Amino acid sequence: FVFIGMKGCWNSLSGIGVTQNYQPEQPIAFSHKIHAGDNGIDCNYCHYTARLSKHAGIPSLNVCMNCHTYINEGTLTGKKEINKIYAAIGFDPNTRTYIPDYEQKPVEWIRIHNLPDLAYFNHSQHVNVAGIECQTCHGPIEEMDEVYQYSKLTMGWCINCHRETEVDTDNPYYHDLHKEWIDKYHGEEVTVDMIGGRECGKCHY
Repeated sequence: FVFIGMKGCWNSLSGIGVTQNYQPEQPIAFSHKIHAGDNGIDCNYCHYTARLSKHAGIPSLNVCMNCHTYINEGTLTGKKEINKIYAAIGFDPNTRTYIPDYEQKPVEWIRIHNLPDLAYFNHSQHVNVAGIECQTCHGPIEEMDEVYQYSKLTMGWCINCHRETEVDTDNPYYHDLHKEWIDKYHGEEVTVDMIGGRECGKCHY
């Protein structure tokens, strides 16, 4: 009984802050399956800052309007959800013009993937430099009508990835900044943890 109690306490404590499978209802029923899956839109078209900065960012409604200026009806929800975009940005779909002096109402999206403040994660380092696919962390996003947190995103989960992921030693980025270990390991199988991927200060600065 003592062991079972201790195991239960450990399971409860180790689950604090882990929000795997978190799937809140969003203010607009945006389907990644339709956009990224059926229509083949690249994740980086909407989340373009993932290649350039720490954050992937929330796409502005201007990005939505690149298509929905002319596409007024959705596959699953008809005009209902797209009209929410128009109502937020002040767009008249009948005349295809923006309403003058309209008081815009930002869409209050609910954040799903949220690391604690003590952890540093840079999207551009992983997406642009390392060439990691979005699905590696976010799962089969192109199959999700409603997005949920696919991975644990815990410290152990990240460290295991750094232990298993090989570094492309032919990448010019590493030659410019880390020539000393490129010379040391070139021609060998090099994983991220071998080049500092487990140093505390890399994530907990």
